[in-house]
Amino acid sequence: MTTIDLSIDSAESTEWQNEQSAAAAEHLAALPGRDGLTERVARYLVDIRRSPAIRRGDRWFQTTAVDPAAEHPVAVVRETANGEARVLVDPNELSAKRGEPVSLGWMEPSPDGTLLAYAVTASGTEMYELSVIDVTTGEALPERLPWNPMGVSWLPDGSGFWLSSREFADGVMTMPVYRHILGQPPSDAVPTPEGLMFPRPVVSDDGRHVVLVEGNTEPRMDWILRDGEFQPFLKDVPGGVAGKFLGDDLIALVDDGAPRGRLVRIPVATASDVSTWTELVAESEDVLRYVDVVGDAIVLGSLHDAASRIQVLDASGRPIDEVPLPGAGAACVLAVGAAHPLIPMFATGDDEISFVFSTFDSSPTVYRYVISERRLDVVGAPPVRIDGLVMSTITAVSADGVCVPAHVVHRADLDLSVSQPTLIYGYGGFNLAYLPSHLAEYAAWVEAGGVYVLAHLRGGSELGSDWWQGGRREHKQNTFNDLYAVAEQLIASGRTTAAQLAVKGESNGGLLTGAAIAQRPDLWAAVVSDVPIYDLLGMVRDPLTFAIGHVEYGDPTNPVEAEWLRAISPVDNVKPASYPAVLVTAGENDPRCPTWHARKFVDLVQRAQTGDAPVLLRVYGGQGHGAAGLGATADKDADWLAFVANATGLAI
Repeated sequence: MTTIDLSIDSAESTEWQNEQSAAAAEHLAALPGRDGLTERVARYLVDIRRSPAIRRGDRWFQTTAVDPAAEHPVAVVRETANGEARVLVDPNELSAKRGEPVSLGWMEPSPDGTLLAYAVTASGTEMYELSVIDVTTGEALPERLPWNPMGVSWLPDGSGFWLSSREFADGVMTMPVYRHILGQPPSDAVPTPEGLMFPRPVVSDDGRHVVLVEGNTEPRMDWILRDGEFQPFLKDVPGGVAGKFLGDDLIALVDDGAPRGRLVRIPVATASDVSTWTELVAESEDVLRYVDVVGDAIVLGSLHDAASRIQVLDASGRPIDEVPLPGAGAACVLAVGAAHPLIPMFATGDDEISFVFSTFDSSPTVYRYVISERRLDVVGAPPVRIDGLVMSTITAVSADGVCVPAHVVHRADLDLSVSQPTLIYGYGGFNLAYLPSHLAEYAAWVEAGGVYVLAHLRGGSELGSDWWQGGRREHKQNTFNDLYAVAEQLIASGRTTAAQLAVKGESNGGLLTGAAIAQRPDLWAAVVSDVPIYDLLGMVRDPLTFAIGHVEYGDPTNPVEAEWLRAISPVDNVKPASYPAVLVTAGENDPRCPTWHARKFVDLVQRAQTGDAPVLLRVYGGQGHGAAGLGATADKDADWLAFVANATGLAI
């Protein structure tokens, strides 16, 4: 029996962790079908390493895998939209020089395209090193910038930028705001209102306005710069509110009284007076997710039946065109099937937008839509199709009677008259909507004859802000109940059995799968829980985890909220049971969900296991809240795929 405190990072707990991880690695390597699986998985991961083509001036900027075999995508510039790519930042070279995986965290070209600000991070630590380069020469500017920024917002003339920096001191995370002018020493922090969580300064295109977009899950534009200091702007407006300036107005999405969102025009001078607002697009069945302004046109991103939709409107909100997306799928600036108010659905440039789009059966492809010409172009290679897939939707009834939708994907030739190995992916949190998109690591599962199910659980936002609110804080148990309802529906319909059913989740989905292990071990043949948070009462010890988690889940320092956290916290609900095959994976350097959560939970489940199924902990070195590099990602995915296939009876 373990006698050391595994929640503390010590020599003893690290040794225990390393022993567990080594044993898990040996177990996974010996599984049937594991050999050769890395290469099969990597084949589907190559295309996710690309971003939109961002136009600035007469140049187009993008991150892409110029060499498909390279570990990391690179930052490139083109002189025409489909021109030859010139590499500006190569994390592969940086990785070779440093002897550790270095990834490109983000990049932001200046408005005229002459400069590029970018940040890299090493080994998944999310400590960002900020640099600025001259795009023409590729040479770095002699800036020594000490901050850990999540991005920058350029001044219109490219003379500098605003940023916020994630900083830690005395066990507390702060995010001070800075205004930096190139060529000058790093500035002192700009005074901001107290108590802000995740503020991000945003400069309007004409430079007349600077606002603080605040919040990690629900964006709000509470403060605006006036007379040299930040003053209240939309502080007293309930709900989420975010948008883009158009002259003296803010074109904004709001959800107060409209859970699926509505589009409004807000005069800057009278922003707090709701009676001066003009409604441009009323609430409808579609969920409004993102808005931007290109010239005099408004570009509106929404979700229709949990799939992306992009419309072009005039300044009065009248529809001009709908971008002809090639199917029901996901459009985003990231090559992942997610939609969130803080993640742009598209990038904007002079007279155009660009985005990455995919469906369950097509690879992530970069598109460019020219507004004045109403023309949609493919940037780079056309999409690669996965032939012979069938996609459908099922509905399950949760414990409180709410209907929960899920997408189901499988091969067309699969015999559904008999139960089949089935894998559910769930997240259900942080106002994030998961959409039908490129299968990536799940393609190998479907290719082998497995059924893939994407569950749209409360806590996400596929159906609007009410869907999010219904699965957070004191309502978090609804997220877990929604998952169980989907699982039980799959079993009751004869599609699968508990002996053939697996579930996977990561991050917030790690909490989901931890709860699924502790609360309903009878439902699963296997559970994969990646980069999890399990100790909701103990998250206060880690400043970043607490800053992110307490708004979504509850504050463990508040006695009332601590009680509802204790009721769902996986480490507080492990009891003797016959547990399914459990694989908990974590990144050694994960700053969001530190490895002690995984250690503590795995130890508890191992000691409470009354059955014969393995309970494994695999901690990957040199990684954080995700694998760093193509090879590491493919290896990690091959591990858990082989584990799930073995437990559910799929010959992979």
